[in-house]
Amino acid sequence: MSIELHCPKCQKMIRAPDNAGGKRGKCPYCKNAVYIPMPPDEAGEIPLAPIDEVEKQEIEKLKKESTQFAVAIDHAKEPAVDDDDTDVPAGGGEPAGEVFDFGAEVEDFVCAMRDSKLDEAEAAAARLKRSSTEARDYVQGLLLDELPRTYENVPPPVAKGFLKTLLDRLS
Repeated sequence: MSIELHCPKCQKMIRAPDNAGGKRGKCPYCKNAVYIPMPPDEAGEIPLAPIDEVEKQEIEKLKKESTQFAVAIDHAKEPAVDDDDTDVPAGGGEPAGEVFDFGAEVEDFVCAMRDSKLDEAEAAAARLKRSSTEARDYVQGLLLDELPRTYENVPPPVAKGFLKTLLDRLS
C-alpha cells in the first residue's frame, strides 16, 4: 500500500511508499520539498483521558453551594442581631426588621460606575459598607458565579472590574 498526498505547491497527486511516512521528500513534478505523513493505519487514534467522576461531582457540588449561598444572601429577610438585643445587626448595618437588598445596592453601584456618576457609586458603596461582612460575601459570590443580566449595557469584564473595586472599598 502507498501513501497518497497532494503537493502543496503544484497540487499534483503524489504516491509515496509506506516506509517514507514521517519523512521529507521531493515532489517528482515540481521538485518542491514535501512532508510525507504517516500512513493512516500506523497513526492510530490518541486515547483521551478518562473523565474523573469524583472531580466532576466536586465541581457540581461547589457550583450548587455557590448558587445556594448567593440565593440565601439575596433572600435574607432579617440581618443577625447583637447579643444585647439592640436593633442593630452584628455587622453594624441596617436596623433589624428592615430588609436590606444587597443585589439592588450592588446594581446601583455598577450602574453608577457605568454612567460615571461617582458620587452615586460612592453613596451605594457607603450603604453597603454598613453591612460590610455580608456585603463582601455577596460581592465575592458574584465574582465567583456568572454575573446577573441586570447590569444592562455593562460588558461582563467591566462589571467584574467594578465589583472588584467595590470589594476593595468594602475592605
